[in-house]
Amino acid sequence: IGSSANERANTSTSLCTRSGPACEISMAISASVSSDLMEDPRTEHARLEAEGWGEFEDALSRVPDDRLTAPGVVGGGTVKEMLHHVTGWIRECIGYLDRMKDGTFVDPDDTDEWVNARNATFADEARSLDVAAVRSELDAEREVILRRWQELPEIDDVAVEWFAGETYEHYEEHLPDLWSASGA
Repeated sequence: IGSSANERANTSTSLCTRSGPACEISMAISASVSSDLMEDPRTEHARLEAEGWGEFEDALSRVPDDRLTAPGVVGGGTVKEMLHHVTGWIRECIGYLDRMKDGTFVDPDDTDEWVNARNATFADEARSLDVAAVRSELDAEREVILRRWQELPEIDDVAVEWFAGETYEHYEEHLPDLWSASGA
């Protein structure tokens, strides 16, 4: 009466002291209940993305407007360039998720040279854009990647690695830049 699913799962396995069909059924029920209690990887990583985005947004909201385009605020660049950099990597990942969905994904040979070249391209692109355009693209690409994540037929380690790496882990990587730019 009133026992939790965890207690029921633990009880069903602890009552199985012998082998046989009844214990096998009990163990299967226990495994099913236990797996239902664990968060689905799709949901777990979407939740982590939302939490990371919230922190990123909070830090970004504290950056004064004049600091968004000030050179040297973020390493050798601007906050605007960093935001476009994040957008660029989200865009890359969207392409990877699309190919994963289609079954045509091949992990890129992401050498330091390749990554540095992509980053340089993103910085160059950002210079010709205004802050509003950069921000609008970031928000739009975030919506797309979240949709693509939900559309994947299967979530495997490679999908998690790319999604996490280009969303919430990437936001976290740049939080210190935003806090520094905010003056906090």
